[in-house]
Amino acid sequence: MSALDDECEYRDFALLVFQQMRSAGIGDASYDPDEFAIRYGDGVIQLQNLYRETRGLDQSELRDELARIVPALVAGPEAPGSWGEVRPLLRPMLRAATYLTDDAPRLRRPLFPFIDEIVAIDLPEVVLFPARSILAEWGVTEEEVFDAARENIAEIVAPMEISDDGVAKIVSQERDFLPSWLLAEGWLASATRTFRHTPVVFVPDQQSLLVVPGDPELVASVYEVVEQEYREATRPLSPQGYTLDADGGVVAVDQLATAHRAPAQRARALLAGAEYDIQREWLAQKYEDELDPCYVSSLMVVEQGDGLRTVTVWGEDVDCALPEADALVFACDDGRSIQVPFRTAVDITGITPIPGLRPPRYRTNGWPLPEVLERLAGATGSVELPTAGQRR
Repeated sequence: MSALDDECEYRDFALLVFQQMRSAGIGDASYDPDEFAIRYGDGVIQLQNLYRETRGLDQSELRDELARIVPALVAGPEAPGSWGEVRPLLRPMLRAATYLTDDAPRLRRPLFPFIDEIVAIDLPEVVLFPARSILAEWGVTEEEVFDAARENIAEIVAPMEISDDGVAKIVSQERDFLPSWLLAEGWLASATRTFRHTPVVFVPDQQSLLVVPGDPELVASVYEVVEQEYREATRPLSPQGYTLDADGGVVAVDQLATAHRAPAQRARALLAGAEYDIQREWLAQKYEDELDPCYVSSLMVVEQGDGLRTVTVWGEDVDCALPEADALVFACDDGRSIQVPFRTAVDITGITPIPGLRPPRYRTNGWPLPEVLERLAGATGSVELPTAGQRR
């Protein structure tokens, strides 16, 4: 079965579940194809296990089984009310920065570039993502909640040792806590303590984790494989590699000066392009609904001599929400185009991030004055915009 066939089958299954939710009185549900999940209120029904358990049934049997199970899921146990009851059920989950960003503020924080850590309540049949407002009811701080979630994941992570610079791939069909193993303090360092090279770990999707020794030749080839897995995944997470810094903390490879910088920069560009595309879609709809004339600019991923880079464009007299890119091109009405590093453009023009957006965007609010354009041109000179054939 092709990936497209899988996608259609998943969508049809989700529709059947959604119909049963409607029958049970849930009217605010929405299907999330990237997660293969249905979101409603504070709850999320992860469909993978339910799909796998019912896959052999014919349509009539499937409808009967869903009619039995789904109402119990959506009417299932409420989240425990007290901090003492809920604390052992907390888990950290790794999710794309764009996940749940159009809902009420959740208990989440940036973890890696374009990846957030979100606190979940792990109930038997459903995962809940509590709103930040619950902190007052629990009587604890946000930091205490994150600490508790990480302590809990550390208790359930399987101890392991990968010897002699070996390669280990871990796959799980259960709840999506496998990528969260990276948050268990000391787990990666302990599992790879006999490595001669610093380990690199990959989480291309929600249900697999790959650990390899940081031999440059090996890592470069693994990046290629992981990129393909990420592109084809039903529930992708990241094409990026993650490693240990000098203090033993887990960081994205592109944040360090390593021999893996070229493939890491490529992975960062691919992840940035995917996340900004998702954000652009819902943000453009939001501005349209609010009658805001702001144009939500695209992030272009372009092939240059030394690898992939990200570029965005600010057109003259266009009010833009610019994604953070490697380079910003100023497209002047007289036909000139001026390309400068994005951070240089921020420093010279004074544009600032839009509050509350992740990944970040910058609101332009007015075309730069002539003297500012001169400074920008002096920073790098005029260049040609990337052609369609160069874009990825």
